[in-house]
Amino acid sequence: MAYATSAANDPNELLDKLRLFAQGAGWTIDGLRDRAAGVGKALSLHVGDFHATFLSQLTGGDGNSPPPFLGAFGHTGYETNASPDVQADASAVCWANYVQGPYSAVHFFGRTAPQPYLHIVLETQAGTFKHFGAGRLITAGVVTTGQYVYGNQWYYSNNYINNADSPYHSVAFDDTYYNYTAPSTRVRADYEGIAPRWQAVMGDSTDARRLLCGWRGKAAPINLLKETGHSTLTGRAPGQPLWCAVPRGAGLYSDIGHPADLRFIRLDSYAPGEELALGTDRWKVFPVHRKNGPPGTPNSGVYGYAYRITE
Repeated sequence: MAYATSAANDPNELLDKLRLFAQGAGWTIDGLRDRAAGVGKALSLHVGDFHATFLSQLTGGDGNSPPPFLGAFGHTGYETNASPDVQADASAVCWANYVQGPYSAVHFFGRTAPQPYLHIVLETQAGTFKHFGAGRLITAGVVTTGQYVYGNQWYYSNNYINNADSPYHSVAFDDTYYNYTAPSTRVRADYEGIAPRWQAVMGDSTDARRLLCGWRGKAAPINLLKETGHSTLTGRAPGQPLWCAVPRGAGLYSDIGHPADLRFIRLDSYAPGEELALGTDRWKVFPVHRKNGPPGTPNSGVYGYAYRITE
């Protein structure tokens, strides 16, 4: 089972539904436990040597980044610690904010090999979407591991809520954001003898830990994706791999890979949730947050993600 739809009333129930989906898809469940923080739960699971923990949190945040939250962090093993938030060689958490239920729909995408991943798309209300997940990149170069976690945090200030390009929004696999919210994407890229080496999208372009993977700005390896629109002949738009790169000093960067079965795509010609057939492949497309929209409402324009349905 690599794709399933479901329903859930709140983030805690959603983690239990994710547990059932992952178990059916071949993942080993290490535990679903209560967290001391945020009236939340922690779902730890693994396949092979890939470990991740998904978290819910019902409290915290503020008016610009409201609760509840769903997120994930990566780690290298599982230990039954007093706190389910503590694991070996762990990354920090990447969160998706304002994931209030009940959800109009829940979409689970997953596989166990060759690059394991669990990608989750929530429709929190009709036409409004949230994304979070964990997996391993299709790696490039000398980088090993390639483990990643991501989430989308929209900035709900009235000054920015309707601006798809605002750097106040922390968007998965995009590095164009200020430091108000936590990084949307973290990737473990062990190289040059440093392990674990977790890189994160950072607002400070001089930070040595900075991960480049942006498409809304002009400085990253895949920075022209947002201008790659649909064909005037066919109406179709290409799905582009979400390449990530790390700094190597002297202003140089090296590509480290991209997530499997996940693409950036413009939605000029597509409806939210539409399924596309490309040869023998099937893809589902969703807005980053909400396609277009009137003033005063969330608006991620025509920016979107495409997820491949694997059988």
